[in-house]
Amino acid sequence: MKVAVAFTVLSALVQTGFAKCIPSPTPDYSVAPSSDYSVAPSSDYSAVPSSDYSVAPSSDYSAVPSSDYATEPAPSSSDDVEPASSSNEYTAPAPSSDYTTAPAPSSDYATSSAPETSDVAPETSDTEAETTEPTTTPSGVYQITASQLDAAVPAGKGSGKCTADNSDGCANNEQALVALNNAAQKYGVTERGEVVAMIALMAFESGSWQYNVNEFPGRAGQGTKAMFMYPFIYKYAKALYPDKVQDAWESATDDLTMNNVRAMVLGDDDSFGSAFWYLTTQAPEYHNTGKLKDGDLASFKEYCTSAVGAGWDDDRQKGWEAVNSALSA
Repeated sequence: MKVAVAFTVLSALVQTGFAKCIPSPTPDYSVAPSSDYSVAPSSDYSAVPSSDYSVAPSSDYSAVPSSDYATEPAPSSSDDVEPASSSNEYTAPAPSSDYTTAPAPSSDYATSSAPETSDVAPETSDTEAETTEPTTTPSGVYQITASQLDAAVPAGKGSGKCTADNSDGCANNEQALVALNNAAQKYGVTERGEVVAMIALMAFESGSWQYNVNEFPGRAGQGTKAMFMYPFIYKYAKALYPDKVQDAWESATDDLTMNNVRAMVLGDDDSFGSAFWYLTTQAPEYHNTGKLKDGDLASFKEYCTSAVGAGWDDDRQKGWEAVNSALSA
């Protein structure tokens, strides 16, 4: 009975507020978390990411690449930048006109297979015409034929190297053929080895009959197809035209006098005859003595370096070989 009464009293005390004396949990252990540990995260760790770590990337790390680092997969996403593959600088596969591979060449680089596309006639057109035989030929000397001369000096075929700019003194094989055969007869050159040497010497010195006077550097008084220096120009002119050439001109040093004397021997017969005259009058030890042996390169080299006082190089040798081969045919 006493126990029941005591329980009743205790319950009443609880009902009347005695429970207020029992401390309630502190805010640190509240069921509702504080703002530091709130279920709803603070703005620093919000479930909706801030602009710094937004799911929608910022402009600095946009999924759409910037124009500076644009990639190929999504070129259409940028209105301001054309994809690199479509720019004029890297266009493919159609090449630009600068690097075209079209088979038809332009007029600037026309090939011989399509000369009609070029405004300038190809070099081959100058050599298509064969040199014709002269109507009359000297007798009793070694004769050069038109086909031999074309093979010996192919650059002289047709119109040769003559153009509107260098027509003065330039000659082709047709002119050369007549003058060379005339010179061989005039100076009595009958040995094949001597004829080969004279043609090879003059073809080299004159640039395949292109020049009749010294053009580079333009030395006064030097000329003929053998390119005599003035002392021999004077001697040659004096030998051919003794009544016209004054003795005082031998020591001339002024350009006008030297060029006037040179002009006297620039006709085809005189110009192409110059080497034959020199051989027979200035270097007679090589004429009809066997020193310019038939088909002997060493003899020709000795003549050039010792008798003429000229230099020697591969081009001079190739010239002699071409003439020697052609005149053997």
